Amino acid sequence: MAVDFKSLGRNDQGALISGALAVIFTFFGSYITVSAGPISAGHNAWDGWGVLGSLLLIAALALVAVRIFAKESLPDGVPWNLVTLAAAGLGTLIIVIKGLTFSPAGLTGTGVDAGPGWSGWVLFILAIVFTVFTALLFKESGEKVPEIKRDN
Repeated sequence: MAVDFKSLGRNDQGALISGALAVIFTFFGSYITVSAGPISAGHNAWDGWGVLGSLLLIAALALVAVRIFAKESLPDGVPWNLVTLAAAGLGTLIIVIKGLTFSPAGLTGTGVDAGPGWSGWVLFILAIVFTVFTALLFKESGEKVPEIKRDN
């Protein structure tokens, strides 16, 4: 069944666009930049813990797309919007923490500067926006957070 993009809700459109852009920006080489004097280098988010964060963002984007374009292929009884929100939120948290706490091994000391580059800051914003749209989709869906029953 074909779906017209304009017929989608605003939150669905926002989640698809911001999620796709966030995934694209994980590949940009200025996620983290390291400079020591005149020498500088950068790398993308596909390193260390950033791989897990990037994969979680991709999984959340895939769930949004499947829920919109092929909802009948998802099993019933699972709060898919909650799962999407959890994946997007955890992926965003990992991406932001890794970008802000990166420390180059063996290059500590004065004159060495490491931190998010321009694409890192853009990725942070896009991932946060994606998480906000998935939260709005969860709220809009009316799904409930499953209760954990304790045997006391």
